[in-house]
Amino acid sequence: MKTYWLKIALLNFFLAACLGALMRYAFVEELEWMHFRHIMHAHSHVAMLGWLYLALYALLIGLFLKPEQQASPFYNWVFWATEVSVVGMLVAFPIYGYTGPSGPISFLHVVFSWLFIWRFWRDLGRNGPDGFSEKLVRTALIFMMLSAVGIFVLMVYGMGHLRHGSTFYMAIQFFLHFQFNGWFLFAILALFFKMTEEQGIVFEAKRQTSFYWLLVLSCMLTYALAVAWAEPHLWVFALNSVGVLLQLAALAAFYTLIWPQRKAILAPMDGWMKALLLLALVCFSAKILIQTAVALPFVAKAAYTIRNYVIGFFHLILLGMATSFIWGFSIREGVLTDRTLLAKLGLGCWVVGFLGSEAIILLQGTLFWGAMGFLPYYYEGLFGVSLLIPVGVGLFLIGQMGRKIPHTPTIPKTQTWRLP
Repeated sequence: MKTYWLKIALLNFFLAACLGALMRYAFVEELEWMHFRHIMHAHSHVAMLGWLYLALYALLIGLFLKPEQQASPFYNWVFWATEVSVVGMLVAFPIYGYTGPSGPISFLHVVFSWLFIWRFWRDLGRNGPDGFSEKLVRTALIFMMLSAVGIFVLMVYGMGHLRHGSTFYMAIQFFLHFQFNGWFLFAILALFFKMTEEQGIVFEAKRQTSFYWLLVLSCMLTYALAVAWAEPHLWVFALNSVGVLLQLAALAAFYTLIWPQRKAILAPMDGWMKALLLLALVCFSAKILIQTAVALPFVAKAAYTIRNYVIGFFHLILLGMATSFIWGFSIREGVLTDRTLLAKLGLGCWVVGFLGSEAIILLQGTLFWGAMGFLPYYYEGLFGVSLLIPVGVGLFLIGQMGRKIPHTPTIPKTQTWRLP
């Protein structure tokens, strides 16, 4: 695996986190030069397409393809072409928003992602019959392709003309929904089950199949919540309710799979690796439980009308579930390290920043829901704790190049050291 791919993705993450902190600061001190929505679009696109997309790109190629396939210049070319489009979005969105060159640059990212899908799918097919992890990764790629429909709608009808209308909102939500709940989620699950396959852990095939189809169907149906913003009909809420209940059943099926094997799965893990992967599991479970609560109409209304809940939910997926898993998994695979002082300090800052900002955002959203006003020093406190996120990412990135601290293996209680 080309480890520098993951480090470039981490650099994108750092830049996106800096933009996020800047948006927090804009509520503390007025920044007349700053167009908030334009910065927000740059922040979200670089975080999703520059960090998560490229990190998964590197990990999927490194885990699912043979060394000679990974060495193909094609993947290196597509990576750098994709990175150029990310840099283009980082420059274009703060200036133009969803107008000007931002649309064509975003479309280029879609083109490069489709080139990746075409070649990766073909190479994957040359490696023998698909296992469960390969089935998940192919599904992830299909959802990635499906999410691009939202971008095509914007391109066809014109971003500038639609940027304040319901069609614009639904197209953006279509893209985001099938990125987060489709492509990102299924790619992460593919990596997880690939990890267990390499450990020799065998799960019951029927339960795996049930889990898979429940999650696929729920992903399709839960897009209805985004549609409810423009079409608040009873049947739309009913579709979403069916979707979230199927998703809850998928979560139950997932736990029935992994719980009997929990000791075997956790055996090779310790330290930050274990903590990050467990945090990812907790956030994955919280995501589904929160979406299940949205089956209640009055909760659904709050979910898409109170912005704090929307921001908190996206951060729960992007930071809590996806980033925690990618970091923990990459440490396990030896692609990233937690064995330098700066890396450890960075991970600590990042976790405190993520958990602290989530707590403040969701608490303030609940106060809005109850018409109880603002938390004292809400914006100042949110900026202060959010600043720990880019600091943590930056320290973790620099820590990848530092001197490693000697690792002391964890000794199970049933074992003792014996002198030779």
